[in-house]
Amino acid sequence: MSFIERFALALGRLAAWAFAGIVLLMVYEVVARYGFNRPTIWAHEASVALASFAFIVGGAYCMAEGTHMRIGFLTDGRPRLARLSRWLTVGAGAVYLTGLAYGAFRQADRALFRFALDGSWTPERSGSTLNSALPAFLKGLLFLGAVLFLLVLLRQALRRVG
Repeated sequence: MSFIERFALALGRLAAWAFAGIVLLMVYEVVARYGFNRPTIWAHEASVALASFAFIVGGAYCMAEGTHMRIGFLTDGRPRLARLSRWLTVGAGAVYLTGLAYGAFRQADRALFRFALDGSWTPERSGSTLNSALPAFLKGLLFLGAVLFLLVLLRQALRRVG
């Protein structure tokens, strides 16, 4: 297993814990809001950040682990068709992930690298009460996640060839 696949697996295992963090955050928010009449301004955005991280790295994790969904009724018992299907899947996945990475890069570039006339950094913000820079960071994370998924896909394709 290559470094990139081990990295995707480690990120995926970390991402699984993000869901436990979301549960804890929501329990805290409900108790604070309804038990003490002290709602937070940060719990929702923190849970969105954790869920986004988990979903973004989930594809690369599933690909590295080999647990992505397959519908094999056409290819079961037909090795040539199965091989063709795998290569078509790699091709379609590579095209899609390249396009996603490109689009995410363009969005992240516009959202993260914004500066005011005085030179201060002004990333895209959420517009909520907290008004964090979460949208800008999530766009950057989507770019990195798409690149990671693409690298895992290409690594596995190269393994089939070699």
